[in-house]
Amino acid sequence: MLYEFRDLIDPERLPSRRKYLYYYIVGLVDGGGCFSASIRKQDDAKFGWAIDPVFHITLSRDQIVVLEILKRVFNCGRVVPKPGQEDSAFRYIVDARRSLAERIVPFFRKYKPIIKWREFQYFAEIVEGLQRGEHRSLDGFKNLLRKAYEISPDREYEIDYILSEIERRVDASETIRRAP
Repeated sequence: MLYEFRDLIDPERLPSRRKYLYYYIVGLVDGGGCFSASIRKQDDAKFGWAIDPVFHITLSRDQIVVLEILKRVFNCGRVVPKPGQEDSAFRYIVDARRSLAERIVPFFRKYKPIIKWREFQYFAEIVEGLQRGEHRSLDGFKNLLRKAYEISPDREYEIDYILSEIERRVDASETIRRAP
């Protein structure tokens, strides 16, 4: 960015205690944040699909300082123009799995959202499941996929379609392995 963080905010305007800032962040995220898990077709993935958790919040250009504060507090992520609204809105995004597991999930386990609690719970289970490698087994991947659909059931592909695609892929690889 073309500015320095210190040029954007008067430190006197920040809460005097860190926990007040944390509760401000929780309220902000409860109102407009998003804990999501995208599901996309990926041919080189074991089951032909990938689950990618993402935490983000979008604010108008004149509120970009708040996004920079989030970036500083969490010490991860990036602030970028929102696609399609580059001149008017910016987004703070954390999509690195390690940052999600080590910074975002622990923060929101300690400072719990009220409105987004259910969404966060599934999100955290997905992040932690991926960290444990659950996505490497068929049952584990299906479990994580179902959790992603609990966060957001309205998606490009119906879950039954993805599950049938996965089964077809697994059956095909089993047939190839058994061939003499």
